[in-house]
Amino acid sequence: MEYLRRNRILLASAGLLLCSLLLVSVSVRSPNARDPVGRLLLDALAPFQVVFGWIGRGTGRVWSGYMDVVDARQQNEQLRAQVAALNAQLLRSSELEGENQRLTALLNLRGQIAGSAYGARVIGRDANPMAMMLTIDRGGRDGLRRGFAVVAPQGVVGQVAESSYTASRVVLLTDHNSGIDAIVQRSRARGVVKGGTDGTCRMEYLTRDADVQVGDRILTSGLDGVFPKGLVVGEVVEVGRSNRGLLQAATVQPSVELEKLEEVLVVDPTAKLANEPPA
Repeated sequence: MEYLRRNRILLASAGLLLCSLLLVSVSVRSPNARDPVGRLLLDALAPFQVVFGWIGRGTGRVWSGYMDVVDARQQNEQLRAQVAALNAQLLRSSELEGENQRLTALLNLRGQIAGSAYGARVIGRDANPMAMMLTIDRGGRDGLRRGFAVVAPQGVVGQVAESSYTASRVVLLTDHNSGIDAIVQRSRARGVVKGGTDGTCRMEYLTRDADVQVGDRILTSGLDGVFPKGLVVGEVVEVGRSNRGLLQAATVQPSVELEKLEEVLVVDPTAKLANEPPA
């Protein structure tokens, strides 16, 4: 027993080797005979092979799905980047198109003025709502002086109130300090357009019997020495007649959207409008 205990590993290895030799010998002598041990091992391992195969296929599907999700996410990010780039390009194109249309209209207006005129960009606006003023990027170095008219393709904007070397301040026609000698295009009635406090203007000093109606267009008369004759000031939206007095007044809506201005034309007071709008 002591001998068996000391040499149990050697004896067990020898026994297993002997069994293997016997199995090989049986297989060689009867190759067509079924191997009972092999069948036993096959039956024992079959469930595990099924499970491992199912796990392998499931893992493969999961991995494939994960890679598809990663690819789809990358494609989504690429598409988002492309859409953002296209939107930015579309926005730039739209801005350029709008600017081109505005500059073309300003150039057309310049072609209608006989005399000195200068294109300028609006670079600032007065923060005080009661002081209707804006700043343009033209000044004394360009020949601008106080009293120059400022216009847009739609009509009158205002006049230069003060000028530095590189910029100028423009008082708008809606400012309470502004005054423009004007006429009613239809009836040729004359008055003075002054600024108010609500973004509109009033045409004052109209005689009581002056023919003024809602919808009439108001033009510059050219008699104030600032604006060429025939520029559009605005449209009459209300006529006020008092029971007493010799004068009447009309509310005028400016033809220019002053809060949206980006480019203007500064005109020398000696310039003339080539073609006055017809009556």
